[in-house]
Amino acid sequence: MTPRRRKIRPEPSQLHPEDRIGDAATTEGELDEEDESERRVRRNKSRRQLERTHFQMVNERVVEDITVDFLYKPHTLTILGLLVVFISYKAFTGFTEAQNATDRNVYDGLLGTLALFLVVSAMAFPNGPFIRPHPVFWRIVFGVSVVYLMLLQFTLFQTYTDVKTVLTWLDPKGLGQEDLVEKEYAINCSDVSLERIWSHMDIFAVGHFTGWAMKALLIRHGVLCWYISIAWELTEIVFTQLLPNFAECWWDAIILDVLICNGLGIFAGLQVCKWLSMRNYHWESIKNITSHRARFKRMVMQFTPENMDDFDWGSFTQTIKRTMAVYVFVLIWLLTELNTFFMKHVFSVDTKHPVVFWRLILIAFISAPSIRQFYLYATDPLIKRLGMQCWVYLAVCALEAAICVKFGIHMFPRVAVTPIVVWILFLIVGTFFCVWISVWWAKKSSATTEITIDGENCDIYLDSSHENLGAIHDDVRRRRRDLGFSESDLN
Repeated sequence: MTPRRRKIRPEPSQLHPEDRIGDAATTEGELDEEDESERRVRRNKSRRQLERTHFQMVNERVVEDITVDFLYKPHTLTILGLLVVFISYKAFTGFTEAQNATDRNVYDGLLGTLALFLVVSAMAFPNGPFIRPHPVFWRIVFGVSVVYLMLLQFTLFQTYTDVKTVLTWLDPKGLGQEDLVEKEYAINCSDVSLERIWSHMDIFAVGHFTGWAMKALLIRHGVLCWYISIAWELTEIVFTQLLPNFAECWWDAIILDVLICNGLGIFAGLQVCKWLSMRNYHWESIKNITSHRARFKRMVMQFTPENMDDFDWGSFTQTIKRTMAVYVFVLIWLLTELNTFFMKHVFSVDTKHPVVFWRLILIAFISAPSIRQFYLYATDPLIKRLGMQCWVYLAVCALEAAICVKFGIHMFPRVAVTPIVVWILFLIVGTFFCVWISVWWAKKSSATTEITIDGENCDIYLDSSHENLGAIHDDVRRRRRDLGFSESDLN
């Protein structure tokens, strides 16, 4: 084995003066490069740490201004004791010799499992982006969404007969029917009169109004709400070939749905948003309030949002990214609506059944923090990944769609591809048009200002920056300063 020769570097005193100067310059250059490399590594590490901490601050918020200490203490031992007593009581007093003991015991066991999981969720899951009325409420919502996700995953691997058997076991009369008779709306459309229009103002019209009022509270953007409302009517036309119940008269779709019910609902929801965003919030401690009326008012305010900031879905910067985010948002929203109708049609569940109503309520509660997390992901440069509640919501939509395709593929006639392609193209063009309208309206309503950045004139929103995205409040900035992050780290 040949020994390796070691290269010996001569001492500076042994070098020629010119060589010593050149060697010193080389050494200084290498040191500068090493320092720059180390600074770059430290800066990247600090940036990653900032992004991780910032994500936790805005997606797993902590209540710092606590007014009633008792409501924010863990009480883990007390909850454990009560839970053990309750479950033991139900277990030892269950049906043993009754005729339907097995069915009843299985039902109680499933409810006990659900209750236990929700208790664990309330104690262990993250708070999420909302802290009103209480973080425990949103932890339980997260827990229910995970249970629903697991239930959908289990259902996807079953047969239609087995799924229908379970539904019949839960409710033989309401969920056990094989055929679904639905009301037809596209009848004698040429007969247009006030009496005919008024006859269509049923419970579903009220549902349209209240539904869009709630959607406006969640989306908080008038142009986007109107765009989704119009896009849904086009979606009904495209999928009428699969769901005949979507067929309706032109005046029913345009006048009753879009203009009256949806329009009034959007207006009412946005007015509530405007009122909540303009009002002054006084979150002083209830212990410092003397009068009973003021105490009651403060208690009621606990069930209102901590704040109500507008969502600016249009943007002057990162146009393509923001537009794609709006397109995905609209597509997921329409898919959620389609899943509702397809699932009740595939499994023959009447619209008036409570399971349809409670699923809508569940989706509404899940979508509230999911929209906030998706908005932060689309607009905040420090957020590099989706929040978990939004991730679960997207998984729920995907599994519901997969269930509809698997169990309903044999029920539907051959699908015409052309209308669906036109529908997708319409959503793409409509999204760009929606963003353009949003930017134009923002300029017209004086919600923007022109500033100079690097010698270029740019328009920015007055109330939409990476420091005011609807979730980054004073407590987040204060905690960020306590952790030693400077404002220059955000740039």
